[in-house]
Amino acid sequence: MDLACPYCGALHWAAERLASSPVSRPEFGLCCNSGKVRVRPPPEPPLAIQHLFSASDRQANEFRQNIRSYNNAFAFTSLGVKMDKALNRNTHGRAPWVFRIQGQLSHNSGALIPRPGHQPKYAQLYIYDPRMALAERVRLNEDLRPDTMALLQDILTASHQYAPLYRFAHEWLSAQEGAAALESEEPVTIRLAVDPNKDLRRYNLPTADDVAILLPGQEGGDYRDILLRTRAGPLERIHEGHPAYAPLMYPLLFPYGTSGWHSELRLSDPEDPSHPPLSQSLTQTRYYAYQLQVRRTEFSTILRGGRLLQQYAVDVWAAAEQQRLNYLRTHQQELRASLYSGLEDALRGGQDVNLNELGQMFVLPSSHVGGPRYMQQLFQDSMAIARYFKRVDLFLTMTANP
Repeated sequence: MDLACPYCGALHWAAERLASSPVSRPEFGLCCNSGKVRVRPPPEPPLAIQHLFSASDRQANEFRQNIRSYNNAFAFTSLGVKMDKALNRNTHGRAPWVFRIQGQLSHNSGALIPRPGHQPKYAQLYIYDPRMALAERVRLNEDLRPDTMALLQDILTASHQYAPLYRFAHEWLSAQEGAAALESEEPVTIRLAVDPNKDLRRYNLPTADDVAILLPGQEGGDYRDILLRTRAGPLERIHEGHPAYAPLMYPLLFPYGTSGWHSELRLSDPEDPSHPPLSQSLTQTRYYAYQLQVRRTEFSTILRGGRLLQQYAVDVWAAAEQQRLNYLRTHQQELRASLYSGLEDALRGGQDVNLNELGQMFVLPSSHVGGPRYMQQLFQDSMAIARYFKRVDLFLTMTANP
């Protein structure tokens, strides 16, 4: 890869250029959609983090070999998904490691104080005394280096923008719950909400005031807000559209807690950098495609993440897919899905139908990759080609692992 995109600087091969662009001045669409995706470069990670991701000494090699375990030790949220580990049960040690999941994926947040008899974990460790938190992290991860754990804890406690927010939320909730207990009121919660007055399109060196606002109570608010509480209760699912979705789960990839994708991001005018954002939304897939490019001017912790990169890529792809499915579920009227409702399909089938067994069916249009109508459309296209060229000698179905 030796050709740089003229808009964002991402490196490409010559064959990746757009067919409409000349060879002498190649343009590319995969990275920034020909300049329509405009995001400031992320801040340079701390030097100690850069050393762990790029050096070849014993500590750095051990860090990269166990990077998923280190990341889990410092994550604010837990990963809710069923992992398929069958492909990694290789007795010969020659097959590459694979991160494969089954079912729906989610990021979950629990209470800020562990239940009686339980040890603290995830975000709970960020509100403890640093020495106690380090001792607990080392106890839970005996196969990891204590000096690396101490180094990472010092860096993330000082630089990650959500660490002070969680500590302040715990202090405020503890004070409020003391007063609520005297008055026998309901448990108190606080919402971690995105501040709509901040320019979330940009990567800035973050401070607590730049990322979010803490709002007491459960009334109102945005559906993406993260509810924090001190008492035990059900896990809160982090919405895929919250800017904290990725930095809370991957603190080693985002040591400053840099905000991720959210629905207010917009495309830009490639010809006029000073032009206000366009009305078209910046989709998740476009955002992550921009993020996963190689650029000479950036130190990408994501691309150096090894096994954590695999997990992150699968995670954000699943998040984008779930967002698309949710959009299709809530826009069935626009898709004219009434023609495919379960009742009409069943009645037209000419079968005896128990109406009590019929539920609501959601239709996936042919534009949804992998859906039944998408596969049917590909089959019909193949048959049309066969009718044109007459006899078919060989019919191949090609699949690829993304």
